[in-house]
Amino acid sequence: MTTERPHRIRTFRDRIAASPDAILVLVVLVIFMDMMIYGLLIPVFPEYAPRFGVNESVIGVVFGVYAAMLLLFSIPMGLLSDRVGRRPLIVAGMLLLALATALFGFSTTIAHLVVARTVQGVSAAATWSAGLALLADTCDPARLGEKMGVALSAVGVGTILGPVAGGLLFEYAGYTATFIVPAVLAASVGLAVLIAPLRTCRPVGGATRSSMLPRGALLPLAACSVVIVAVSGTYGVFDPYLPVYLHTVFSASPATIGVVFAVLAVAAILAQPAAGRIYDRYGGSRHLIGGGLLLSGAAIVAVMQAGALPLTAVAVFVLGIALSCAIVPVMPLLADIYRDHGSQGAAYGIYNTFFAVGLSAGPFAGAVLAGRWPLPAIFLGLAAFLGVTGVLSWVAFGRLGRR
Repeated sequence: MTTERPHRIRTFRDRIAASPDAILVLVVLVIFMDMMIYGLLIPVFPEYAPRFGVNESVIGVVFGVYAAMLLLFSIPMGLLSDRVGRRPLIVAGMLLLALATALFGFSTTIAHLVVARTVQGVSAAATWSAGLALLADTCDPARLGEKMGVALSAVGVGTILGPVAGGLLFEYAGYTATFIVPAVLAASVGLAVLIAPLRTCRPVGGATRSSMLPRGALLPLAACSVVIVAVSGTYGVFDPYLPVYLHTVFSASPATIGVVFAVLAVAAILAQPAAGRIYDRYGGSRHLIGGGLLLSGAAIVAVMQAGALPLTAVAVFVLGIALSCAIVPVMPLLADIYRDHGSQGAAYGIYNTFFAVGLSAGPFAGAVLAGRWPLPAIFLGLAAFLGVTGVLSWVAFGRLGRR
């Protein structure tokens, strides 16, 4: 009896270690926690302006610190994971996320918020770069598109549940508990990654300078980067300006606007694994990426032309599917570029960096144009940009001979 129980525990641990989906589950948990806590702040941020006696522009700067840290630290964190391994970076990132979340709960000045948001952005750079690289290291390349699609779908789940959890915790448990509870959850996920009996790849040698740009990789890497910026820039424009448009045209309430954004997230949750599965089976990066961007432009035109809110929601759903088709194939394409160079950390550090570029540039470009153009014109300009980028991507990925 005494020897049977340890044997069962060892057997259970061996099954986990041998499971091809165990790493996927942990990476999904890591990404979900990051995005859930990111979204959790959304209903709480309006409270900070009166709480600390600052105007909304200061709160906007605090909110933007996350993207800035993701931009600055993603590639260094990816390269570091190539040297020391994925698990240490993921564990450190989750513990930093727990620390940042707890700091929010105990913040008493705007400086505390800046520090918390900075730590949160650094943690995201570590967990995203190392987590996606771990998935690329250990997954069968023939199924990597689907696995990456499943991992990215955790973004949509976290985006939906985060604001809901934040609002409920704030209303019923109070300000401090709103952050302490998810901080404990983030730390628990980090500890789970630490103790899980996973067969991860050990770093071989050190990441060299040349591994950042393998020979012959400049053009495919540039093509992937343009697609990443186009997709994330679309989200960067939609997140701040679609609510204004919906309120102006349809007098939509905050709850209604939230439902429209939930429709966008649900579309991504459903479409990303499917797009990855299609890519794994049939390839067709030029069709998925180019076609996805073209369809995204058409969907934005449909959003502007819709005369009723339900039709707008349908167009937004199509937009979510189209953006998913465009972004998911980029993930295995990046893995292919860096697979023979032991630099998957660099690959997904680059992904995060360009995603942050688009996410930051979208709102900035919208702010510059908003003083000159009406909102419908800005959205139609975005649609035209996506259409042109889609055509160029169709041609580029075809000529590059990418699967």
